[in-house]
Amino acid sequence: MVIACIDIGGTSVKFAKMTKEGAVLEKASCPTPEHLEDLLAFLDTHLVKADYEGIAFSVPGAVNRETGIIEGISAIPYIHGFSWYDKLASYGLPVTLENDANCVGLSELLSRPHLQNLACVVIGTGIGGAIILNGKLHRGRHHLGGEFGYMTLREPDQHLHNWSTLASTGKLVRTVREKTGDASYDGRKIYQEAAQGNSICLDSIEQMYYYLALGILNIQYSLDPDMISIGGSISQNEAFIAGLQKKIEEVVERYPEYSVVPKIIACHYQEDANIYGALVNWLQEEEQW
Repeated sequence: MVIACIDIGGTSVKFAKMTKEGAVLEKASCPTPEHLEDLLAFLDTHLVKADYEGIAFSVPGAVNRETGIIEGISAIPYIHGFSWYDKLASYGLPVTLENDANCVGLSELLSRPHLQNLACVVIGTGIGGAIILNGKLHRGRHHLGGEFGYMTLREPDQHLHNWSTLASTGKLVRTVREKTGDASYDGRKIYQEAAQGNSICLDSIEQMYYYLALGILNIQYSLDPDMISIGGSISQNEAFIAGLQKKIEEVVERYPEYSVVPKIIACHYQEDANIYGALVNWLQEEEQW
């Protein structure tokens, strides 16, 4: 028996046929369709190919697990506002849905089964994340568990200076584009030019590291997890992980009140973390974990 695992993202949709142990038997992907009907057609071409035991989704937005409705908003408006349980009922399979950042956190349990308590920080256009306590996803009373991006790091003036607005990859790119007047910059180009000594890129990266370090220290001393993993495309850059760890250590050295230096690590499954996390979520929901 296998599980159909699906990651609906803003740029692509990934499909994986997976065993309960996490082995990938088959993979497929397509650019994110413009219409729901096209998305459902893509899924159907793969769902009819095997005798699946269930369907597991990683999705943007806030998931109502009781109704199967993806609430809130995302870059894919058409996936919101209806029950995915009803939409997929014809397959006769148990369906689970979970927020994409939560799935990144859950994926760490598959690669590191000894872990019980961890925080996962997903850095992208904004900052999201997940909290795992006693091996289970902590969603919170208002489903805000792991919404680290809302942490306030500077006192607001006209706009809220939360972690997402100060420390995300999106903020890094916006800063460099504003300072250079060059809209061609993305995260990859910023790191390439920083390696060549571009002072604007170097200073902007250091500023990002500083604000990320402050937020990570807040997480460490609020939750005291076994580990803090970092997700998002930028986490695949070894220079980023090394630079952020160094900045964390520098901040800790300045303040004797800190007795623990948070240790960070890149998410194990990298760009496929959502798929693996969707599997873990299905297994936990169906009490097969």
